[in-house]
Amino acid sequence: MIKNEAPKALLKLVAGGEEQTWPLAGRTTYRLGRGEGSDILLPYPWVSRQHAMVQVEANASHNIVDLGSANGTFVNNRRVYTPTRLSSNDRVRIGRSELIFLQENLLPADTGDESDATGDETVAFLQKNRMTILVCDIRGFTSLAEEIGAGRISAFLALWTREVAAVIRKNGGQVDKFIGDAVLAVWPGGADFTAVAMALLSALEVSMVTARLGRSMEGGARELKIGAAVNTGEAVMGNIGVDGQRDSTIVGDAVNVAFRLQDMTSRQKTDLLLGHDSFLQLPDAGACFTPGEFTVKGKAGSLAAHSATFADVRRYLAARRSMLKK
Repeated sequence: MIKNEAPKALLKLVAGGEEQTWPLAGRTTYRLGRGEGSDILLPYPWVSRQHAMVQVEANASHNIVDLGSANGTFVNNRRVYTPTRLSSNDRVRIGRSELIFLQENLLPADTGDESDATGDETVAFLQKNRMTILVCDIRGFTSLAEEIGAGRISAFLALWTREVAAVIRKNGGQVDKFIGDAVLAVWPGGADFTAVAMALLSALEVSMVTARLGRSMEGGARELKIGAAVNTGEAVMGNIGVDGQRDSTIVGDAVNVAFRLQDMTSRQKTDLLLGHDSFLQLPDAGACFTPGEFTVKGKAGSLAAHSATFADVRRYLAARRSMLKK
């Protein structure tokens, strides 16, 4: 191997689909998913639209991160919650898809000439922190898109994402990303009453925005609703360099649980599910939030959470208006 040549690395699909190989060369991040724009496209129902990401560090090591997927990402049968370094011959499993990571031996970190660097940014994850996470998703969106067509649904989503982003910012949160008809938002470092209350207020206002846009939709009014989940816990927020640009994303168990809870809202016939750690930040919330035990994917035991309608959320926040810090 030439001294300054980066060790070659690749991902090879070996189960759950047609055998394929993707070289990992020339970029610092590679997104795995079944959605358009994925660098490693896995068009299978058990793969989320944006499922996971491989990051290439400055020393040519590779980390894999789950992006809040529905079915999880596993390395050698261990579930990934935080950035996990890959070694050659590691097996990455996503549902019934299994990939093998292959890489030549790494050069020592101090070899090579710094002047050979491409200038592309690498991934720099911050340390774990407790934060509050909100996930909202439009119900029945797939059938709506099929009914009204690509042009009108694209116009609707452009308007919806703009107004939802404004709601999140107004209430002190940050939009981590939009995933089609869903939004993932975060209150970094927020694990107190104010952060949880603002996440709840955002969910309530997003429901109102969605209903209003549905009533004014071109071609006829439609009753549009969302399901939402709020969860508080440890997550990792990182700055991700992609071809010279930098994005921010959050990963970790608290994020995965938020997505699982949001998925359950329609089955539980409720508007919102609140994680137990979030519930503990709310004084005298028992009258508005109903406790329950829920079985979710990726968790061996049941998960404690609290359900509420948006009317319940409105009632609770109205009674605590004086406590809210804008």
